[in-house]
Amino acid sequence: MALNPVLAGRKLRLLAFGLIILIWCAIGFDLWAISQDSDSASVDYLFLPLGNVAPSWSVQLLILGVVMTILVIEGCRFLLSMRERAGNLLKLHRSVIDHASEAMILTDAAQRILSVNVAFEQITGYAAHEVIGQTPTQLSAGHSGLNFHRNIWDFVAENGFWEGEVWDRRKDGGIYPKLMRISAIRDEAGHASHFVANFADVSDAKAQAERFDYLAHHDQLTNLPNRLALDAHLGNIFDSAMPGINRLALLIIDLDNFKTVNDSLGHHAGDRLLAEIARRLGGEMDRAKRLFRLGGDEFVVVLEQIESNDEVITLLDRLIRSTGPACDIDGHQLRCTLSIGVSVYPEDGQDGPTLIRNADAAMYAAKAAGRNNFQFFAEQMNAAANKRLHLESELWRALAENQLVLHYQPQIDLLSGKVVGVEALVRWCHPQRGMIAPGDFIPVAEESGLILPLGQWVLLAACRQVRDWLDAGIDMGEMAVNISAHQFRQPDFVQSVQQVLAETGIPAERLELEITESSVMHGVDSAIQTLAKLKAMGVRLAIDDFGTGYSSLAYLRRFPLDRLKIDRSFLADVEYDPDAASLVTSIVMLGRSLGLQLVAEGVENFAQAEFLRTLECERVQGFHFYQPASAADVVGLGRTLEYPVQPA
Repeated sequence: MALNPVLAGRKLRLLAFGLIILIWCAIGFDLWAISQDSDSASVDYLFLPLGNVAPSWSVQLLILGVVMTILVIEGCRFLLSMRERAGNLLKLHRSVIDHASEAMILTDAAQRILSVNVAFEQITGYAAHEVIGQTPTQLSAGHSGLNFHRNIWDFVAENGFWEGEVWDRRKDGGIYPKLMRISAIRDEAGHASHFVANFADVSDAKAQAERFDYLAHHDQLTNLPNRLALDAHLGNIFDSAMPGINRLALLIIDLDNFKTVNDSLGHHAGDRLLAEIARRLGGEMDRAKRLFRLGGDEFVVVLEQIESNDEVITLLDRLIRSTGPACDIDGHQLRCTLSIGVSVYPEDGQDGPTLIRNADAAMYAAKAAGRNNFQFFAEQMNAAANKRLHLESELWRALAENQLVLHYQPQIDLLSGKVVGVEALVRWCHPQRGMIAPGDFIPVAEESGLILPLGQWVLLAACRQVRDWLDAGIDMGEMAVNISAHQFRQPDFVQSVQQVLAETGIPAERLELEITESSVMHGVDSAIQTLAKLKAMGVRLAIDDFGTGYSSLAYLRRFPLDRLKIDRSFLADVEYDPDAASLVTSIVMLGRSLGLQLVAEGVENFAQAEFLRTLECERVQGFHFYQPASAADVVGLGRTLEYPVQPA
C-alpha cells in the first residue's frame, strides 16, 4: 500500500464505526419486530428461529450486539496497532537510511530517481525534489563518457550489481570521486523492478592516501624525493632504456665533514645546513635532471639522455660552485664542500642498484683524493670499496675478539735525556695480515661510528697499563691518549674519563688527553666547559697537531691547557728551510708566552733534535729516539735511555 498511514487509519475507524451502526440497526430492527410479535417472514429470516420466540431472546440479542461491538472495536484496535507498528518500523527504516553516512538513491526500472536520503543531499548539494524524476547519469561529471555508464548498467543487468569508483559533479560544479555500488531489486518474475545505488565521497580518503604516498616517497626535511622514489624512478627509466641508444649519469653527492657540524653545533644546525644545501642543489635541476636525498648527508642526481661526459662535468662544476658560498646557520658562517661520485649507464651498470653502488665507490674515491672533488667510476674502485667494507666488518670482530693492542712511544725530556712520558698508539694485530697501522683503519672507524667504542677501549687499556706499571714500581711518567673529535663531543665524555680513573685507580695527573684543534674550535663554549671539568679532575690537557687547524689565539688563551704538540709536518724541513725553522720558532715562542709546555712530534734525525734543543723545547718524540714499542719493551727504555748526542 502506498496510502498515507494517517489517512488509512481514519478509513479503518470509519469502517469499524459503520459496521457497529449496522449491527445495532439490525439488532434494533429485530427487537422491534419481536415487540410487535409479528410473524413477518423477513424478521424470521434475518434473526428469529422458527416457532415462538422465548421472552429472553431480546436480552440475548443485546448481549450479542455488545459482544459483536466489542469484537469489532478490538479488531479495529488490533489492525490500527499493527498499522501503527508497521508505520513506526517504516519510519525507523527511513530514519536509518537518512542517518547513513553513505548516500542512497532508489530508482525505478527506467533508472528514474524515486527517492534519495539526507546523505545524498549533503554530498551532492541537491535537494530531493531537484533530482526526483531524473536519471543519475544526468548528475555525472562527464569525465568517463556515456560508454562508461552504459557498460556499468550492462554489468548490473547481467550480474545484478556493480561497484567501483566514478567521478561526479556537485550542484556547485565541484567534481569529486565517489565509491559506488549499484544493486538490482528483482520482482517475483525475476525482472529488475528497481535499482538501489549507495556511494560515499572519497575525496578526503584519496587526499589522505596521496599524502601518505608523498610522505613515503619524500624526505620531510628537504621535501626531496627519497630512496624509495629514486628506486621507482630508475625502474621506470630502465624499463624503456636501450643500451647503446640511451645514456644517463647518476651522481652521489656527500657533504664533506658534515658530522663535525652535527657534533659541534647540534643536529638542528645540521638540519638547517642540509635544507640550505638541498635548496642550492635543487636550483641547478631541470626537467632532465632530478635531485633525490639518499639519506643522511648524501644526495643523488639522475641525468637523463646525456650525450657525453662533458655535460656531466658542466653540471658538476655548477653544483660545486652553488654550494661554495658560506651558509649563515645560527650566526655561524659554514662552508660546505662536496665529494661526488659518478657512474654512467650503460658502461658502469645497467640497473639502479649497480649504478648506485658504483657511484658510491667513486664518491669514496673522491674523499680519498682529498675531498671537495668529483670522480668518475673506474673498475678498480670496486675493489677498494669492497676492501673498505671488509675492513669495517673485520674491525668490529677485532674489537669483540681483543685483536687490538697498544704500543707506546716515549716522550723525551731534551734537557735530561730521560723518558718522561709515553703516548699510547693503537695497533691492530690481525690474525692473517699481521700488524695493521692505525692509518689504515682509524679512518674506517671514524666513518662507521666504531671510533667511539675504539676510543673508549684505548683510554681504558692505557690507564690499566699505567696501573700495572705503578703496581710494579715502574714510573713511566704521564700516559698521553689521543681523543677523537667525536669522542670528545659526547655529552658523557667527562663522566667516562672519571669512570676509567675510578676503575683503574691511577692518579688523574698521570693521564694526559691529546685533543685536536678542530675538536675544541667547533662549539668553543661547550669545549671550554668540558676542558675545565677535566682540568678540575687533575687530568692534563694537550692540543695535538698544533698549527694544522685554525685556532684563534683569543680562544686559545681561554682553554685550560698544559701543552701544545707541534705537528710533525712543521719539522720536516727545519734543517734546511729557513721559513720552516722560523715557523717552528714562532710556535715555540707562542707556547711559552701562553705558559704552555711544548712537545714536538715526528723528530726523525739529529739535526731536528738539535734545532729543538736550541729552542729549549721541553719534550720531543719520534723515530730518532725510539719507535713505538710494546709495554714490555718500552719499560727498558724508560730506565736506560740517555739523550743521544750523535745521530742515531
